[in-house]
Amino acid sequence: MPSRRRAGLAILLGVVLLMTAIPIFQRVFGRTRLRFPYLSRPLAAETYTRLSSRPGWAKAQLEVESGVTLRGLVRRPGSADAPWVLFYPGNDESQLERGQGFLEGLGGATTWGLAVFAYRGYDSSDGKSELASLRADAPQIFAKLCALENIAPSRVHLVGFSIGGHFAVHAARGASISGHRAASLTLLASVDDIIMYHPSPWEKLTAGEDYQTRPLLAQVPAPVLVVQGTADEALGGAGQGRDIAKALGDRGRYAELAGVGHVALLSNAPALELVRKFILERSK
Repeated sequence: MPSRRRAGLAILLGVVLLMTAIPIFQRVFGRTRLRFPYLSRPLAAETYTRLSSRPGWAKAQLEVESGVTLRGLVRRPGSADAPWVLFYPGNDESQLERGQGFLEGLGGATTWGLAVFAYRGYDSSDGKSELASLRADAPQIFAKLCALENIAPSRVHLVGFSIGGHFAVHAARGASISGHRAASLTLLASVDDIIMYHPSPWEKLTAGEDYQTRPLLAQVPAPVLVVQGTADEALGGAGQGRDIAKALGDRGRYAELAGVGHVALLSNAPALELVRKFILERSK
């Protein structure tokens, strides 16, 4: 074997070993962080049709990139000046179904406009779930919903749950920078500092994707409501919500609900009432 070829193979092998070693080193010697697999799954067409057939609901689509369309559900408001709630769902195999359930519980008998869209790779949306793309899509979902439904951004209240909190922050931040601020932002059991990864036989050797929310908060305007359950089994308690609230300072309002778990927060009556009241106060 020529010496140049051997040298090339040695360099290639060294690069591969280095790429493998770095995430292992980070896992072993870095700070401990929660890790979660992306739970993106396809949604059966008949299920999507069933969800869109619920009273008042309809299918909606947003193209966020050429060839990439996000599918969602909207319930249009009963009056032209009614508020809208745009929900950014968590890492869920059934984002549209769970999101619709939350919004129905929140909206109740009101005439609010309600909307939820599945992220790339989730439910019936195109594309692959990757942090860079999901981050870029977040403010687009807000802007394109406003364009699609002819809504002033100042009438839209953003609500994010779990990883959706991270993306709702991106949306609120982007809207503020562009001069088209949302009416408010609510973060329910929002992640602050976690790792997401794609399930594979090699997942333990990968560094994963870095979700950090606090560095984004400096450009998020008031008002922000942070709601956290103390029995959050996914996030190991209330620590991440508390950290977000502390970083927001006077721009945020923090509510902690004793004994409430992660997903349970979405259907918890006191939590829903807190969010409902917060939105009503900012819709006058």
